[in-house]
Amino acid sequence: MALGERLQSLINKLGLTQTSLARSLSTSNVVVNRYINNKTIPDYNFLYKLNSAFNVSINWLISGDGPMFVGEHIRSFRGKNYYNLPIVAAVSCGSPEEIEQAEPEDYILVDSQQLPGNLADYFAFYANGESMSPYICHGDVVIVKHHDVWETADDRICVVRIDGEITLKKVTVFSEGKEILLSPFNKEYSPILIAEERSYNARLIGIGVMAVKNL
Repeated sequence: MALGERLQSLINKLGLTQTSLARSLSTSNVVVNRYINNKTIPDYNFLYKLNSAFNVSINWLISGDGPMFVGEHIRSFRGKNYYNLPIVAAVSCGSPEEIEQAEPEDYILVDSQQLPGNLADYFAFYANGESMSPYICHGDVVIVKHHDVWETADDRICVVRIDGEITLKKVTVFSEGKEILLSPFNKEYSPILIAEERSYNARLIGIGVMAVKNL
C-alpha cells in the first residue's frame, strides 16, 4: 500500500472527506488530493498538523509500519489495532445522578475498527442501575461517542446531563425539537420529559455506540 492509499484509509477511518481534512489542517483540498494520488510527498508542516490533530503515527503513514495511531492506549494483536479505552466513572441507569470526576477505574480493549472517527471522541462508563435492562444491565460497560446535536440523536441511547446530573436513556425528539423524552427500557422506571422551558438545563453529552456485558 502506497502512502497515498494509507492517507485515504486514514481519512475513511476518521469519517472525514478530503475537503474536511484539508479544512481541519488549514490546507487546501488540492494539496490533500495530490498527496492521496502520490503526486507529491507530504511536507513536515502537514505531517505535524496531522499528528497534532488526530494523533496519527507519522511512521505508519510514511512506511506502513506499526499502528495507525500513536499513544499508550493503542495495542496491536494479530494484525489488529485495539484501543485501550479508559472507563472513567458510572452512568446512572435509574434516576439521574452526578458523575464525580475521577481517575479511570479500569480499561477495556476495543477493536479500533469499531470506533470510527477520532478515538479521542469516545469514553466509557459502568452502567449503574436497572432502568435500561434487559439490554443494558448494572455493571455493563457502555461506550459512548461525544455528540451534542439533539436532532441527530433521535431514537438513540444517549448520555444526557439534566439539571446538573447525568443519566443514560433512549432519546426521542419531538415538537420540532422543542421537547425531549428520555425513556428507560425497564417499564418499572418512569420517563423524563425535557419540556422547552427546561431545555436550558439539559445538554446532550454523547450517543451510545455499544454495551459490553458484565458476565
